Amino acid sequence: MRSQLANVSTFLGVTRDARGRGSEGVRMSHDFVTSFAAVEHFAYAAQFHQDLAAAVGRRRGHAIHAAMCRGGEGKANRPLVAEARVLVALCSEAYYKDPDCGADWAVFERRLHLVAPRLRPSDSPARVLVRWRTAVAPPGVPFAPILSGEATDSYACTGLYGIIFAEGFGAAYRQAVDGIAAAVCAGYESSPPVVSADELRDLVLPFPRREAGPVAKVPPQRKPAADPRRPRVFISYAHDEDDPEHRERVRSLIKLLRDHVEVRADFDAEDEPQNWARWCSEECEAADFIVMVASTPYKRRVEQKEAEGKGLGATWEGAYIWDYAHDNPKTWHRRILRVVFPEHSADDLPKFPGSTSVTRYTIDPVTGEGLLDKLLGYLTRPAI
Repeated sequence: MRSQLANVSTFLGVTRDARGRGSEGVRMSHDFVTSFAAVEHFAYAAQFHQDLAAAVGRRRGHAIHAAMCRGGEGKANRPLVAEARVLVALCSEAYYKDPDCGADWAVFERRLHLVAPRLRPSDSPARVLVRWRTAVAPPGVPFAPILSGEATDSYACTGLYGIIFAEGFGAAYRQAVDGIAAAVCAGYESSPPVVSADELRDLVLPFPRREAGPVAKVPPQRKPAADPRRPRVFISYAHDEDDPEHRERVRSLIKLLRDHVEVRADFDAEDEPQNWARWCSEECEAADFIVMVASTPYKRRVEQKEAEGKGLGATWEGAYIWDYAHDNPKTWHRRILRVVFPEHSADDLPKFPGSTSVTRYTIDPVTGEGLLDKLLGYLTRPAI
């Protein structure tokens, strides 16, 4: 086996340290980063990383800038993943159990969601999944593909680590690395936008999953018989023509809330003809709480910056919220609550005087991961 490498990688004359600086101390952009679990065999991972950079460099005909993102480094890897053109993930059971690997994935996922849905493939080529060891991916996480199309070859059956362990760095290994290098080169064409450190707050990790119990802790259900007046919550959000999935995710959030509070949204009123302006006004007035769901169109409409005649429902609700905040400058944030899905950020929330420092709840509407328990705890607490 080749000698163990230090935690610095050299590729075709380019040296990078763990913070992405070159040999002269100058910040350099990354062609790709390799994300792998802290417990993995470091020498194997480092050798693969170096060989992959060399293979990519041969294909592209120039020096490759790449860095390793090893689990166990806390938040140190996040700036690297936030700017790399391609994320290479060494998938294994250990990878899916490593919180820092989950953070790498979440950072890159946030970048992918900055791409318009109509331009965003369901599984972006910019995220290259390496079958490092055979493992079952967590729910909602794609499986690492096989390279040859043959489910019986050694890469498909044992993963790249298994090839190295059994056969060394021979022909099967080199063939797999070359196939992965081709995927990295293809991924450059779909590289997502870079994000800043401010956009990396409130990350909801897709893994590791909790071993037992519900995905999210929520208060016990408040049954109408025990509490005839459950809090009434109105969900204010925007229909996004470019991302129809957003509306379904809002519907998922409603399902999470509905066992605990009375939830009102336009879904409930669509079966009958409505005077929507009157409906919006009545629902906002009757609600104990209004939950604002962040998205780019929602921010634009509430801030009155949308094109004429478009998104009138969210615009109307936003006008009510503006008036309420104006009339109740010290207490509006106790009734107007703000929710952000993992694919969005605080920048997708409408801004008005006093709103920047107000609490927001980052929640995965499908799994309940994040601050669902905090939100429900506040909504269902006894009235004072």
